Amino acid sequence: MKKEQVILVLMLVFVGGYVAGRVTHKGGAAAPALAPMAGPVAGQELASMLATPSPAPSPSPSPSPSPAPSPSPSPSPSPSPSPSPATPPSAPADPNQIWRAQIHADDAKRGPDSTNVKIVIFGSFGNQETVDFAPAIDNIVKDFGDKVQIRWLHKVVPMPHPDAIWASEIAAAANAQGKFWPLFDKLIKSSALSPSSVESAAKEVGVNWDKAKKEVEAGKYRGQVLRDSLLASEIAANTYPNIMVNGVRLAAPKTYDRLKPIIEEQLKKSVDQAKSMGKTGVDLYTEIVKGGKNFEQMGGPKQTFDSAGSPILGKPTAKIQVVVFEDFQCPFCGKASPGLKEFARKFPNDVALVYKHMPLDIHDKAQGAAEASMAALQQGQDKFWSYHDVLYNNQSALDLDNLIKYAEQAGLDVAKFKKDIEAGAGKQVVGRDVGEGQRAGVSGTPSVYINGMKYQGPRGYPPEGLEAVSRVYFGL
Repeated sequence: MKKEQVILVLMLVFVGGYVAGRVTHKGGAAAPALAPMAGPVAGQELASMLATPSPAPSPSPSPSPSPAPSPSPSPSPSPSPSPSPATPPSAPADPNQIWRAQIHADDAKRGPDSTNVKIVIFGSFGNQETVDFAPAIDNIVKDFGDKVQIRWLHKVVPMPHPDAIWASEIAAAANAQGKFWPLFDKLIKSSALSPSSVESAAKEVGVNWDKAKKEVEAGKYRGQVLRDSLLASEIAANTYPNIMVNGVRLAAPKTYDRLKPIIEEQLKKSVDQAKSMGKTGVDLYTEIVKGGKNFEQMGGPKQTFDSAGSPILGKPTAKIQVVVFEDFQCPFCGKASPGLKEFARKFPNDVALVYKHMPLDIHDKAQGAAEASMAALQQGQDKFWSYHDVLYNNQSALDLDNLIKYAEQAGLDVAKFKKDIEAGAGKQVVGRDVGEGQRAGVSGTPSVYINGMKYQGPRGYPPEGLEAVSRVYFGL
């Protein structure tokens, strides 16, 4: 390398270091390290880089003055969530935490009632995690025999498979015939499930299929299956499967190697518990778990709402009154609404769905949509619900022109609709609903009340969850 080249390279390195240092000083960030140079080519590349100035950064525009803040709106929350387990799934189970895992006479059982240790398993046919755990049941029987009793409870809300409830109801019918466990062994081998596969398996193990099918179609075991699923929500049995030994939960990973020591520990404890409580078998188990942790699925205090002039799906005098506060611009309402309607339509004589308006300040088009929907109501209940569906299908475009366009799509008399909007038809009812919601403590949408009590059941408002709560708490 010639002397002139060496001098040029040294000068370029000096200048590059100076520039990097200035950038670092200005921006407060460390300048990138320069790559080592390899002779004249590297020097020429760096010279070229320095000779071509980088474009100056565009000056940041002066921030425009912020508009005066409006009162903070109530945030739109997610649908009332099911309570989360007190212990994260990956944490070791707390040997001192008892959950109120109640048992019932119609449970599927393996082992005598007289045992002092009950292993309650919440699972579902058609669920892969339950399928994977199933061999542990045989291991329990092999290692502990009649020292313990296994109880199977159905966890089908939310449904892990479209045919999960059907399969569970058939299994409950098989249990009544003394055929649950043979059928269980057939169905639990795979997560693949269909009505035909359930029928074939039932017939193979000797279930009186005609009797079982007739009972299931009449709904004889649906209440039992949904009761079990509601219990799973009450005790935060949110994952598949969920296993409890005398009320003590098995945490993930859910393996037999982790379950076995819990069973052994509870067998030891049950000896002293039987002596101190003076009870054995089912009575002892009931005593152990009765004070266990649980989450009520309906909350108080009981509220009263005025449904005069409100949109109602079903008979206004139905024994189950479902009041829902919604906002047409709320995405969670859009997701929950179909399940609420499905539940009401399944029980047209027993369930009334009352729509209450709660347009949140955070949604700038919600008030207008609420008033437009009440203009639709002036043409009949069915017209309201048709218009209601169109609004939820177009939540991102609820300006006035579109609200009028949707009236035509919903089959409304558009001229009358426009007149009723201009006259403020139903505006007073919207205001009343907001006042009722505020008095009840509604801060977000959707908020659901069943017979005046706040629904806190399975998240997402699945129709089966609403049905389970209505059956267990209100005698549907």
